[in-house]
Amino acid sequence: MTQPSNIRQLLTDAKLGLLPYLDNRLNEIEQSWQQLENLHLEPYDIELRKCHTIAANEPRPLITQSVCLKCFITGSVKDKLELLLLASELQNSVDATIFEWSNREWYQFEKPLRRPVTQITGGLDYELLENPAHSCRLVIYREFDLIYTISF
Repeated sequence: MTQPSNIRQLLTDAKLGLLPYLDNRLNEIEQSWQQLENLHLEPYDIELRKCHTIAANEPRPLITQSVCLKCFITGSVKDKLELLLLASELQNSVDATIFEWSNREWYQFEKPLRRPVTQITGGLDYELLENPAHSCRLVIYREFDLIYTISF
């Protein structure tokens, strides 16, 4: 059987992948929100964006893959301030989780991540929803680069 690609390992490996690590953290956050009424943390989305390969001064070429995570919170319009505060807290938790994961992954011996994540950018969008009435959705965007070697 062929070994999984480095990007597949970095994102989906059951023990060391970012997405299983993030899933665990988001489940903990969602559990802590259960006492809040009319609030729901929806499943996140992931996009793989720009990707480029650099071979200079490296024994093996390096790939830089831009990753964008989108987290969604729905709730009542009357709780807008509370939703914005929760979104900010969620954004901070997601960033901390990504940094923690990347530092842990980077220190692993002979693992594919060549450099830990050092910068996360993004933003927050607010939109009114028609169904159900008087509800809204916040979308949190977090973008960062994974730098890893090409599998040979």
